[in-house]
Amino acid sequence: MSSVAAEAVHERRSGFRERLDSLTAPSGLFIAAVLVIMALPVTRTIQDPDFWWHLRAGQLIIQHGGLLGNDPFTYTVVNHHWTMHEWLNEVFFAVEYAIGGLGLIVLILSAVTWLGLLAVMQKARLRHPGRGVLGLGMLIAVIAGFPIWGPRVQMITFAFSALTLLLVERHLVKGGKAMWLLVPLFVLWSNLHGEFVIGLGFMALILIAELVGQRLHMPDPAPRSRLLPVLYVLLACTAVSMINLNGPTILFYAAGTQASGAQQSLIEEWFSPSFHDWEVLVYGAMLLSLAMLIVFNRRIRARDVALVLVTTVLSLQSARHIELFVAASTPVYIDQLAMATPRMRAAWRRLRRVPSSAGARARVQPPLLFRLTACALLLAGLGGVYIAWLVPKMQLQPYSLAYAQEFPVCAAQWLSAAPEPLKIFNQYGEGGYLAYALSARGDKVFIFGDAALMGDQMLETYAGVETVTPSWDSTIRRFGTDIVLYDVKTPLADVMEHAADWTKVYQDGLSVAFVPTEKLSTLRLPAVPDWAPGSVCAQQAKAAANAGAQNQ
Repeated sequence: MSSVAAEAVHERRSGFRERLDSLTAPSGLFIAAVLVIMALPVTRTIQDPDFWWHLRAGQLIIQHGGLLGNDPFTYTVVNHHWTMHEWLNEVFFAVEYAIGGLGLIVLILSAVTWLGLLAVMQKARLRHPGRGVLGLGMLIAVIAGFPIWGPRVQMITFAFSALTLLLVERHLVKGGKAMWLLVPLFVLWSNLHGEFVIGLGFMALILIAELVGQRLHMPDPAPRSRLLPVLYVLLACTAVSMINLNGPTILFYAAGTQASGAQQSLIEEWFSPSFHDWEVLVYGAMLLSLAMLIVFNRRIRARDVALVLVTTVLSLQSARHIELFVAASTPVYIDQLAMATPRMRAAWRRLRRVPSSAGARARVQPPLLFRLTACALLLAGLGGVYIAWLVPKMQLQPYSLAYAQEFPVCAAQWLSAAPEPLKIFNQYGEGGYLAYALSARGDKVFIFGDAALMGDQMLETYAGVETVTPSWDSTIRRFGTDIVLYDVKTPLADVMEHAADWTKVYQDGLSVAFVPTEKLSTLRLPAVPDWAPGSVCAQQAKAAANAGAQNQ
């Protein structure tokens, strides 16, 4: 072997040994642990009430071989045009459910969310923070996003937004052509979820911020030669987004949702985050500490200012946008924390009057075999914890107790025995499950979770009944409703309990049902079931009774 070849082999071996030493060092083990820990909060049972009608819509798209022009679920807005902005994701849901049930959907969406967090971490690493700061910042961000994690369509937008920001930032810092991967990404994204326009907005925002920042002489501007390719990619992504079964109109869908006053004021996930909720407190602490770090450092890039400001406004406007704050602001948070750490350490040393050279010792690494064993044991332990966390969530079925306590599972089983289809006035968040469980037999609901399809007028009409305005009774009857199925201990249920012209025909731990008294003799409703001891619905009733006793 020649001396050149031998030297090359030696360099490769040295490089491999250095990487191995780095990965098995305490900081490397910390990052590995953080990567596994990040998967825990994003893996949950399905809690999004809209999931169920998305699944049913996907099954119908496959059956019909195309999009549904009008919704098949309601008896109130059947003449409204339905822009199915998530049609491809709905088809994926249906296929995944057919292959592996709810468990496969939970697994895939959890993995998508984790990959989004990985993209956030990779974007933060472009600025070379210390591993301790990187891991700490990611843990804070994961906890801050706790209110919005879970198997839901929005996690696709979170992951794709994080990937968009990563590729654009990588281009601005290092150059290259990897950013052009966004073009095929947007073809896919625009068919998966209508909020792909957020990715377009991020690119446009970065461009504008960099141009303004250069005029204002803000620190670390991107080279001007790298801004023009971002514009080209933005235009290309906008163009390919229209390769969609909905056509160019898909570009305006998200804007219409954002401009809907009814959706912003009536739908819970569009409400501003409540800082009385403990789940939101870490998000608030992250937001406040980020502002303090920026003031302390007095140094921030123009594009970072823009991303933090815009996503802060969006997340304060609607809790569902906390995911965008995490995607866009976490790398900035880590960067600011990394800048502040040396100054805070120096201030601490001065306070304690410790010489800066004190504590600077040569660190002796433990033997490699010991470090490899420790790394393997740590990852195996954390992996075991994650599997123990994941498997029960994958095993749940649509009729499981966990879902019966959140959705009208038992009431749907009772209604499924009715000999004829019914028109059901329902709670907004439960329309999706009822559509999933009962639409195949022809039952229709009053309202379900596609607020844009419902329209502002229908949302306001529903809100008038929910809040028991004087016209609540006439509204329900005007649409030809056969039965009202609503949650127990709500204002509407309490009023109907004492209304002479409504008769209660069913109740379980979650739901109560009423029919107009004059229809009682003509509607052929099934008998109220006597749930078998130990069945899901018997357990649900017992759990509800216990909860009621504790509240008293």
